Formats: sequence, structure tokens, C-alpha cells
Amino acid sequence: MNAQERIRQAVFSAGLGRQKREVKILIDTLELQLSLLRGETPNPIDVRSIGRPGRLRLKIQKKAALSDRLAVNMLAMIATGRLRPGTQVPPERRIANALTASRVCVRSALNRLKAIGYLEAVQGSGTRVVSQTDRIEALLRANRENLDDLSEFCDFLDGMLVERAIANGSDKGLAMLAGSVLQSAPADGQGHREVEWRVHLAELTGSPVFPLLIQHLTRGLRTYFDAIHRSPPGAETRQALEGINIRLANQIARRKLSEARATLAERSQLLRAVLHPLPSAPVRSLEEDELLRELAAQQPGNLRDTIAREIAGMIATGQLEEGDRLLSERRLADMFGVSRVSVREALAILKQNGLVAANERSGTHAVSDPPLGQLANGLTDAAAEGVPSFRDMCAIRHYLEVWAARRAAVRAGEADLLAMRRILAEMRRSTHTPQRRIDLDLNLHLTIARAAGSALHLFVSEVLRNVVMGYFNYSLTDPSIGGGRDALLLEHHSEIVRAITARDAQAAAAAMDRHVGTFRDSYASAVA
Repeated sequence: MNAQERIRQAVFSAGLGRQKREVKILIDTLELQLSLLRGETPNPIDVRSIGRPGRLRLKIQKKAALSDRLAVNMLAMIATGRLRPGTQVPPERRIANALTASRVCVRSALNRLKAIGYLEAVQGSGTRVVSQTDRIEALLRANRENLDDLSEFCDFLDGMLVERAIANGSDKGLAMLAGSVLQSAPADGQGHREVEWRVHLAELTGSPVFPLLIQHLTRGLRTYFDAIHRSPPGAETRQALEGINIRLANQIARRKLSEARATLAERSQLLRAVLHPLPSAPVRSLEEDELLRELAAQQPGNLRDTIAREIAGMIATGQLEEGDRLLSERRLADMFGVSRVSVREALAILKQNGLVAANERSGTHAVSDPPLGQLANGLTDAAAEGVPSFRDMCAIRHYLEVWAARRAAVRAGEADLLAMRRILAEMRRSTHTPQRRIDLDLNLHLTIARAAGSALHLFVSEVLRNVVMGYFNYSLTDPSIGGGRDALLLEHHSEIVRAITARDAQAAAAAMDRHVGTFRDSYASAVA
């Protein structure tokens, strides 16, 4: 190798090393953001598998132990400044008593946070939050990104919720909602009231989509509104917010949709003004008794029930049809990231409820028109509730995909751009099975979301995962869309990636809007 070739090789290696570092920083940040949003989600996406050639691995989150949930709750307190650097953590015994848990469980949670650098043991004085470090700074930034994303998403979601609630809610329900809105004036410790009236609002929509989405977003929304309510506005802003709340309550009760939308926009702008810029005064650190109350964690659900709901959802959305053979216990265990014992117990529940049937020779099969009961009561079966519900989910996805494309054009690193081009190149082959085409399509959209640095987008994709998969199944396999589908998809995807690569945010958003809108409209026409 001559000198010139060695220089080229060194430059290439340096560039490759820089790309790997960029990807690691991005993934570490996204995983931090997701841990703050997630709590417990049925089947999280492995951020590290996005953009790779192989099939995406979708595993059930196994943070079901109380010790893991305690660790996540404490991490969130550090991220929001409620446990400030150097703050003493209560003794294991007091935490264990407050949670009705064993000291072994508490010690496991504390050791986990020590191992990843957020807590430290100090000889003679117990455990405390580490002093200000790069790791703490990264955690605070991750939380800040979540707050900014939640602020934008709330604007969109609130508009949809109000529109559906005014159209479908009863007079009594809207009157009660108006009362909840009036009680949501900013004050320390009152952030939960913002979440409560949105829960009530979601229930009035008449759709199964919104209550369950709000349920999954509760942790993030509570953090967002707590941050606002812990930074009380000045007297003038407070008076303005109180006036806005009165107007909004009256407009909702009287079903004045256009006025309510305008008032919501005005309200959101004022709330963002409270949140930005960050208050100069530090957030008040929790007293020990307050900390113990906030650390109260519920016992997690049973893993076998979670797996059973996942498979029931696949049946409800048509991903498993009558006679379809399920994967073997070993392969299901690998796919969900659990033991074969948990899979076997889940299948026993499904058999008992008539969702699957077993045959010694041919294995376990899905049953047509099973009595779903309460097993498929998540977002996974919302498409089966009717066209309006599925349209609601399409609208949510439409907003998030356009948002992600716009941000990816600004934020995407070279590694993610390379992954997008690699996926496009594989899409151009005509030999793929329908399942492989679905995997590639989903992988491209998730790569764009990761490039955008949007943990919220990935989190909602986790929550809506089975429904999103049903959407991709329809888009790529349903004969009602007609000929030319593959060519149209490739044209759309190429246009999106070109715009992102060119760093043209407006063109990327427009291309994604066209792409998602085309298939949303095709679905609407097919079921009309």
C-alpha cells in the first residue's frame, strides 16, 4: 500500500469511526428519552436494530420487576430536578416500607442506578445523587427534548380530542369536562389536573384509540405539565390563563368547536411561554417524605397476560387469520424476548378463551371469530372497532411521520442517511416476499424517526405497533389499492430520502405528507 492509499484508508477509517460515535450518542440519548416516557410498554422497538439489514426485533419490555420500575421512577426524578445532584437518597429501609417491598428489591434498584452512574455510595452517609457530571447533563437534556416534543404533540392531540369530544360527547359529559378545565390553573403540584381533564376529554371522544394513547402517555404528560406548574407564571400571565380557561370551558360546554380550537392554541402558546426559557431559579428538591410518596409504584402486570394480549391483538387486526399456524414456543419466546414457560402459559390462556386451538400434529392455530372478551382490549384491536377509529390512528401517524421527516432533514447523521439509502436499494429488488417488503417499509420509516431524534415518535410507534403493522399489511398487500403499488411506494420513498439527504425540511415534509396521505385516502376509499 503506497502513501496515498494509506492516507485514503486513514481518512475513511476516521470517517467511519466518527459515524459510529454519532450513532452511539444518538441511540444513547434516544434510549434515555424512551426510558423517561415509557414506564411499561407492551413491545418496545430495539433502537439499535433500526436501519440494519435484518428483520426488526420487537420484544416485550421485561421491566416488570418492582425494582426496575423503582429505578425508572428515581431516574425520572433526577431528570426533572426533583432529585438534584448531591441529594441524599432515603435509607433502603424507609423506601422498602413506603413501597411495601423487600430491602433486596430496593437495593437492586439503587445498585442499578449506581452501575449506570446516577447514584453513588458515600461511606458513612448512605447513597446520594452524583454531583453534576456529563451523564447528569445528558439526562437533563434528554428530558428537555421530551418536554419540547410533548409540547408540540399536545397541540395536535388536544385539537383532535376536542373535535371528537364535541362531536360525540354527551351534554353532561361536556359540562363535567368544563369543570375539570376550570380547575387546571398553574400551581405547584397541580400538573396532574392537566392530565386528568385530558383523560376525561379522551373518554368523551367515543374512540378506543384516544383513552389508551393518553393512558400510555400519562408519565410523559405528567412530567411536562409538572414542569409548567412548578414554574408559576407572573400575575399578568396567570390572570390571562384563568381567563382562557373560563372561555375554553364555556366553548366546550356549548360545543363551539372553532372557538375552542382557537382558545386551545392561545392557551398552548401561553403555557410554552411559562416553560421557555428555563426558569433561572432551580427546581425545589423533594423532601424525604415527599420523595417516598412519589416513589410509590404499583405491582407490574403478569408477563403471560401481556403476551396473551399481544397475540390476541395480532388475531384481532387480521395479522393472524383462521387456520394460520403460530410460531413455535421457542420462536415466540425469541421474538418477545421471554422464556418458553411464559409463552406456554400465555398460549394456555388463549386456548381457554377460544382464540387458538392446538393439534398434536399441526401445532397451534388461530381460530376464526374468537370471543375476544377482554384479552384484546388494547390499541391492537382498535382497527376492528370500525373505520372512524382506524382513521384516528391514521391521523396520528400522519402527523408524526410528517413531523419526523421535517426534523430528519435537519438532524440526520451520515450513518442514518446511509441506512436509508441501503434500505431503498434493497426495496428496488423485485424478489421480496410480502413480509420482507413490510419489514423494509417499516424499517425505513423508523430509521427516519430515529434520524429525527424523536423518542416520542418511536414511543407512539411502540404503543400503536400492532395497528401500524396492520396498516403496513394493508398498504403493501391489499388488492383494493390496485396495480402499480410497488412502483408508487418506491417513488414516494425515494422522494422522501432525496429531500432528507438534501437537507430540505420543507420538501421532506411535503413528500411524506403526499406518501402517507395517498395510502390513508386509499384505505378510506376501500372501506367507504
